Amino acid sequence: MQKKFLDRYRETIFKGFASNRGIVNNISSESIEYLQETENPCMETFYQAIIDFETKKFVDTEKPLVGYFCSIVPEEIIIACSLHPVRLCCEDQIWTQAGEEVSPGDICPVVKSVCGKFYSGFYDKFEIVVVPGTCDPKTKLAEMLSPLIDIYFLDPGRDADYLKNADIWERKYRDFFDFLKKRFNYSAGRKELISACQKTNKRTEIFRKIYQLRTKNPDAINSFDYYIMIYASFFMDIDLWNISAEKVYKEASAKEDKRTCGRPKVLLAGTPVIFPNFKIIDVIEKSGLSIAADIQCTSFGRFYNPVEIDEETESGLIRALTLKNIAGSICPCLLNLEKMINLIIDTVKKYNLDGVIYYNLRLCQVFDIQTAIIRQALKQENVPFISIKTDLSKEDTGQLKTRFEAFREMLEIHSK
Repeated sequence: MQKKFLDRYRETIFKGFASNRGIVNNISSESIEYLQETENPCMETFYQAIIDFETKKFVDTEKPLVGYFCSIVPEEIIIACSLHPVRLCCEDQIWTQAGEEVSPGDICPVVKSVCGKFYSGFYDKFEIVVVPGTCDPKTKLAEMLSPLIDIYFLDPGRDADYLKNADIWERKYRDFFDFLKKRFNYSAGRKELISACQKTNKRTEIFRKIYQLRTKNPDAINSFDYYIMIYASFFMDIDLWNISAEKVYKEASAKEDKRTCGRPKVLLAGTPVIFPNFKIIDVIEKSGLSIAADIQCTSFGRFYNPVEIDEETESGLIRALTLKNIAGSICPCLLNLEKMINLIIDTVKKYNLDGVIYYNLRLCQVFDIQTAIIRQALKQENVPFISIKTDLSKEDTGQLKTRFEAFREMLEIHSK
């Protein structure tokens, strides 16, 4: 439902907290640095898209921009309404520092980064932002952003049982669909939903090929390029992303037989990696390990499963979207830990991976709280496991490298 949070205090809050400071970051230089390390010339499209986005040159400005957080928000419904969806999740130390003007220092870095961007005017082109009720910080984020922009609050609950909640979820998604059509005066229905699902299913098809290529040989598309493609998908036009990603895949596939990976191959799970916060993958790679697969909500969790359309009615399509986005979610905010554990174990065995790195961005309690149970479950399956907790700063890089090097040595012994 749409809420006018803090409407009475909107003007006072905005004047009191809106920062006029010029925020200067080094996104362009960081993008160029990673681009220089790529062996896939077709990746340039994605790097340039990020530079354009971070300098407020949006890919598609003809359509109204709708911001959203979290994979449970149905991107297909936004696309069906002829709107341009932009995922706003952010992990940038500079924006996090700016966000501490309006949020406490000891809360989720993603929330602080988002607040920093909004209160500094970075997202002033957006028409509306969809905030899900997945975790407590995001729930409060709806109120924190409401003095700046209209908020649509989408709360499907936290029970991931499809049979028990399918009717509730369908109603929530239908209300969202009806709201967008009314708000933007757009007539959309079954045909538009089918078209949107076809676009995201095409993206899933391409992503699966890239994902499976990397499980065989991670060097075919290095980890930095992989996560750059994921981040670019937050805001790129989906058709352009599909075309560009297909080119990268074909280019990498053509060179696959010339590449070898002599390092232990690991699965990265836990908190999503979002550009420019590449510290964790940078240290992993420099420690002699290779990220061959991931189970994270912004990449695998968002792309790997298609919309399974059994019934091409409007109601059937909306139900299919809830099955993909909510029932299929790996978000730790939902009650689905057993599914997550089984998925990790199955992925390790399916792709013959050497071990699991469970990454937790400090102050994200929902990822942290399930670490001990995942550790014990993997121990029972004889799967090597290491958990890492860190923040956005670079101060602990040396300590992390030492831990990963020790983990690599353990994996080499374990594989003999």
